[in-house]
Amino acid sequence: MYRVLFELDFTARRAIGAPMFFKPRWTDRSCSAILGLYPMSYHVVAFTMAQVRQGALEFQRQLSAVLRESTDLKVYSASPFDLEERRRVKDRFGGDVVYFFNDVAYEECHRMGLDLQFVAEIPDEELPRRRTVVVGMPESKTTP
Repeated sequence: MYRVLFELDFTARRAIGAPMFFKPRWTDRSCSAILGLYPMSYHVVAFTMAQVRQGALEFQRQLSAVLRESTDLKVYSASPFDLEERRRVKDRFGGDVVYFFNDVAYEECHRMGLDLQFVAEIPDEELPRRRTVVVGMPESKTTP
């Protein structure tokens, strides 16, 4: 899976803490945005059971509220039926419960000011093969 990325004022936006939305600016001479294809990345959050008991999963409700405007938003976890994969993910990232946020969900968390500690960024190929959509619309199994 690939995403189109506009590399525009990226460093400046991150430096001042502005939302990471990429809007191209066009000039009369040339485009000031550099267009490129990059593999989709996922941002990892790991929670302990103590954090879950204290309400760390509130982000699910808050992100679900914006699904109408942002249908590409996805948050995954390893399938509850794949115990080996869940153990591997837990060992790799720490925490008892691990979530994978796509770029849209990651940017939405920052826009909403959610206080989540992202511990890693991984490429699409490193997502668990068997996974569950926690927030977002499930993918269709059929191809149009």
